[in-house]
Amino acid sequence: MTTSVRAACACGSFNSQFDIPNSFLPIDRAICLCNSDRRLTGTCGASYVRIADQIIDPSKYSFTAYKSRKEWNHYFCSTCGAQVFVNRVEDGLCILATGLLERTEGIVNWNGCKWVEDTLDGGISVWLNDIVDADGTKRKLGRWRLNDKGGELVPADSFKTLPPQEKEAGEKLEAQCHCGGVKFYVTRPNHASKEARSPFPDLMIPYHLNSSANPENKTWWLRDNDTKYLAGTCACTSCRLALGSEIQTWAFIPRCNILQEDGLPLDFKLGTLKSYESSKEVWREFCGVCGATVFWHCAWRPDLIDVSIGLFDPHEGARVERWLDWWTGRVSFSEMAISKSLIASLEEGLKNWKGGAQEELSLEGKGKV
Repeated sequence: MTTSVRAACACGSFNSQFDIPNSFLPIDRAICLCNSDRRLTGTCGASYVRIADQIIDPSKYSFTAYKSRKEWNHYFCSTCGAQVFVNRVEDGLCILATGLLERTEGIVNWNGCKWVEDTLDGGISVWLNDIVDADGTKRKLGRWRLNDKGGELVPADSFKTLPPQEKEAGEKLEAQCHCGGVKFYVTRPNHASKEARSPFPDLMIPYHLNSSANPENKTWWLRDNDTKYLAGTCACTSCRLALGSEIQTWAFIPRCNILQEDGLPLDFKLGTLKSYESSKEVWREFCGVCGATVFWHCAWRPDLIDVSIGLFDPHEGARVERWLDWWTGRVSFSEMAISKSLIASLEEGLKNWKGGAQEELSLEGKGKV
């Protein structure tokens, strides 16, 4: 007996069905938080699963290959940038990006996060504490310092994996993809940061409530007395399929505060960037060499850019809290999640987290969120 599951990327260039032996299911999987995967994907946690012994033939699809290490070839969609699968050179083993699966319930058994040591601060693992399975069983999620195969667990009462960084908070936050083809930096908020205009994002006010207008142009993207930028998590279908992972982590940064390596204003033709129009007047940029998701921007708020947090200087810690203030009230578009148990765990962990500084947002005539 087998279970069939389909996988596809955002543009549909990759679309395939896999028949998995039931004896193989569910597949235990820990989300990888290593520096390499963060810069390869752009998000703060990636996940791949071995689909039994099935092989994906890259010649059948419009893929770009990238060798992250001598023993691994990564393949991503040349059109939309979705990370699709990783192939081990030694034996041809293929592992598929879980975010492309049409469903993961019953397919993937989420058991925690691995390579937490690379994050310095615990990364997104601090929000993934417990998970409730489809049958109602509640399980603890693990946090492995390195690999989850017999690796050492991070102590339950501490997320600290390495000594605190002595590096002083500077005025420039560097970012780059895995191959280095895309490099830029972010500056601290300034007066010009307040000039951008934007409705409230789904992260703060669900779009289905039809109350995202921002007539007073409250600068929701600026936080902590205008010294930091808002950061958040997203589980929308478009992000998931263009990324290849269930959780996309974004920072909302005015375009005027994003500069190229040479100090010039941001140009979406920067380095090895490629652009994909995921919906009308909505664009996603990714590296054309390694496939890392870099930016999201749209026509109705052109001066405010979503920036993939996994690209930031790893020495700042994966959550980059000296620059970012994380929204704890909600995972954006959580209603769209296919890995509902995982996203419910993330959302619960965010709401209970003491590190966030979310305040109630008053909207005239709209109550509070």
